[in-house]
Amino acid sequence: MVSYFTLDATGEPANFQKEISNMMHGFGDNPNPNAATVVLMENIVLQQLRSMIQEAAEVATLRGQKIISNYEIIYLMRKNKIKLKRLHDYQAKLDHIDKRQVGLGGPTDPLVVQGLMLDDEKEPILKKTKRNHISIIRELDTADEVSLITFDSIDYLRKVRAAKITETMSFDKYEVYHKARCSSFRTGHSNIAKSYSKLELWINPSKEYKFTQSALEVLSFIAYETVAEIIDAVFLTRQDAKKRNGDPFSKFEGGHFCNPASLTNAVYIKSGYEGVPAITVADVREVLRRYFTPRTGMNGLFFRNMSMELPSRYIAF
Repeated sequence: MVSYFTLDATGEPANFQKEISNMMHGFGDNPNPNAATVVLMENIVLQQLRSMIQEAAEVATLRGQKIISNYEIIYLMRKNKIKLKRLHDYQAKLDHIDKRQVGLGGPTDPLVVQGLMLDDEKEPILKKTKRNHISIIRELDTADEVSLITFDSIDYLRKVRAAKITETMSFDKYEVYHKARCSSFRTGHSNIAKSYSKLELWINPSKEYKFTQSALEVLSFIAYETVAEIIDAVFLTRQDAKKRNGDPFSKFEGGHFCNPASLTNAVYIKSGYEGVPAITVADVREVLRRYFTPRTGMNGLFFRNMSMELPSRYIAF
């Protein structure tokens, strides 16, 4: 029997339960997420990533490649233009940070800033030996649909929710919340190559596949978005459950877990975590039930990429 876990440097099975717990808090869950829900979330993300890796490996084989690169992962995302735009902006921000670090005399380890080449020892130039996420997105976006997206509605709605949650927070609670918002599937190692080692160990314990660092970056982004999408959907199902016959505005009650599209009406917004129960296993299972139901109506909330012809369904896109 093949083990699903590989021991990390500390001798413990590699897992992201602590990180996912912090992410759930950062996305609006109770400051102390339900332990069983965290385990379920971890299993969902892991299953999604491993299914994705198998499909990406098939694409890589068709392209005559033995290593899974960022191209194969982004290729799987090609139909969701909004998520491609989010990945595009994510890469642009990382590039900006890297350039500032180099300009301010930051880390110059070749593993930290790959392909760094000094011209007359004055200006750092990034060699174009690898195609980054942006160039691949532009290549796959033949109709220029991604470039036409000028407003990130997903990011905006999550920020609105976060703003309402922190409106009445004390400094100590805000500091904890801020750290939770900074959590990701990338460890805080100064060496970028090593910062994804835990993620690779988690998704590929048997070392069956080989990844480029760029591929791990995209997988980290997708894993983060998977957690976020599930949390967003939980709040929407809770809103749906609050509807009362004869009261058309009842579903807008409940503060930050109401439909973010209705947050312009401040009458139905509440601040902070007051009265917010931790997300339960039942909440997450209801989200999965709705998401993986083939047909819920053309205008249904969870009707997205639900064609029966699709071989796989990924929550993140």
